[in-house]
Amino acid sequence: MESLKRYDFLTQEECDTIVNKILSLEDTVKRLGPDLYDGTSEDSLTGRYHCFNYLNVPEINTILEPKLKKLLGPCVLQCWANILRPGEGIESHTHFEGVPENYTKHHGATGNIFLYGDLTTGTYYNFPELSPLSVKYDNKIGELTLFSPILVHGVPKNTSGDMRISMAIDVRVGDEILLNALVSENPERYYYIR
Repeated sequence: MESLKRYDFLTQEECDTIVNKILSLEDTVKRLGPDLYDGTSEDSLTGRYHCFNYLNVPEINTILEPKLKKLLGPCVLQCWANILRPGEGIESHTHFEGVPENYTKHHGATGNIFLYGDLTTGTYYNFPELSPLSVKYDNKIGELTLFSPILVHGVPKNTSGDMRISMAIDVRVGDEILLNALVSENPERYYYIR
């Protein structure tokens, strides 16, 4: 599908470093604010997307920022982590809720980086041309997948005996004044790559 781009993005060692940091920060991040996302388990790390950006963590930033800058250029990123334990998944959803579709088509992208877990759990995408069918993509350690924020996607329940860990990103580009305002009003949520 043309609307989905996949990149070999991180090495196993880089994934291990990021996974260890995500796990060490899980309880701290959960204390920063309420879980605002109903599409995962109760008290999820995913639901803290609004109050913490993992690009503000030096050990993660030194790995991700140079690679994201090379791939995306200047942009504002929201970056959060997902830890799905056995029996947990992420319901079908889109990103940039409340933002006009015309804006998202030209000024944004959504992505995920698979870091750890059963590769066959996969991620489902509902392409409009195939609607109502979805396409499942198996995961690959270190792979970044970028797609339109209006593409419906989700993760089925984790049926493995281990955690599934990934990072999600929302990418915003466009008017520098608007991007600066976004970051200055929500520095815990947004990060500017220049």
